[in-house]
Amino acid sequence: MAYVAGYAQVVDAVLSGAAWDEAYFSILSLKAHCQSLPGYQRMDFMVRDLDSGDVDVTIVTNFEYLEQLSVWLEHGQTPDAILSAMEPQPSRLRIDVRENMS
Repeated sequence: MAYVAGYAQVVDAVLSGAAWDEAYFSILSLKAHCQSLPGYQRMDFMVRDLDSGDVDVTIVTNFEYLEQLSVWLEHGQTPDAILSAMEPQPSRLRIDVRENMS
């Protein structure tokens, strides 16, 4: 039987193309770090280039239980914190927490 992670932080952002390389490698480093956290399941990021030269990115970080996700959000380094530190800053940054209902 397949296992489905229960809770996720979803970050949706639009970054300047000039900030994308740094953001990409920073998110990859964060992904590697998160693998050691209790309850961490996976981190996926999907991107597309926009006609303006910006990059539209969605980052989904899954944890097994809401409590584990909550501890990480309160005390850990998160994708939204990394993206907020980019120069120039994202022109759009939306953050949400979702429960997997499948």
